[in-house]
Amino acid sequence: MSLTRLCALADLGPDKITRVEVEGRSPVALALADGGAVAFDDTCPHADESLSQGWVEDGRIVCAVHFAEFEIGSGKAHNAPIGCGRLRFYPTEIRDGAVHADLAD
Repeated sequence: MSLTRLCALADLGPDKITRVEVEGRSPVALALADGGAVAFDDTCPHADESLSQGWVEDGRIVCAVHFAEFEIGSGKAHNAPIGCGRLRFYPTEIRDGAVHADLAD
């Protein structure tokens, strides 16, 4: 597993989604959940909108544009427009106070 450092854990806040630019790929979003941090694609699978404009609620990532909800971990869509796919999540690890993720395809 090849890990990429995304940000300091202290940069994340409750119910907030943080966008991180990663060289050579599309942006990644981070949120606090399940006692740690989760990393996922920042682009909503339905409308190419940034999920960092949304929020975390009841174990789901909520898109601010169409209010589609994605289960943290599985990425399964709820209350989403027809044809909305799953949100991709990446394995994360907290190391030396920073969030790292395996962003391999």
